[in-house]
Amino acid sequence: MGCFGKGCLIVSCFILFLLIAGAVGVFIGMKHYSALGHGLLWGRKIHVLAAEPSPVPQFETAGESIDAAKRKWKDFENASHGSQPAHVELTTDDLNNLIAANRHVRGKIFVSAEGNRVHVQTSVPLDEFFGQSHYFLNGDIVLETDGPQSLDHPKLNVVTVNNQPLPADILDWKYEGRPLREYLARFKAANNIDAIEIRDGKLIIDRLRGD
Repeated sequence: MGCFGKGCLIVSCFILFLLIAGAVGVFIGMKHYSALGHGLLWGRKIHVLAAEPSPVPQFETAGESIDAAKRKWKDFENASHGSQPAHVELTTDDLNNLIAANRHVRGKIFVSAEGNRVHVQTSVPLDEFFGQSHYFLNGDIVLETDGPQSLDHPKLNVVTVNNQPLPADILDWKYEGRPLREYLARFKAANNIDAIEIRDGKLIIDRLRGD
């Protein structure tokens, strides 16, 4: 599991992974994949899966802006793999430029923010990932924080999808026999992320400890 592109909105991409996992449950057995079955049922309940795309605002940008956002994220990556604490503040322009840098999701995800709330609008065709599928993942995701949030013990109530809260037991759902919280822990460790926060319309990511 990972981000659609380096620097893409980390938490929303994790949510999208869960929704995609649910959609795949249509095609795959669920003996060791309870996340697929649960995700499918929940996705249908909140109308995430649809035969038609939903409108997503388009972000106009230029190559120079995309390159600047990629450098900003790369600087954080380099610092976060060193021995010192690292810090980055990503504006919505930064996030949208990082999304624009990835051909799979360019024009299919749009990020806006105000205060301590980030709004992510998505309409991703499943055939981008699974071939002969004619369905779309239409998500209206809102993340709101009241201070730094640890990925060790994430507060699920800060996230809504299509105006619905995440299921309370979502991190206990299993994929390949492992609970999703293990994948989140691996993601945290691989990306050296200790805390995230949304403040002043920015996504703030911190790596507080050295190696």
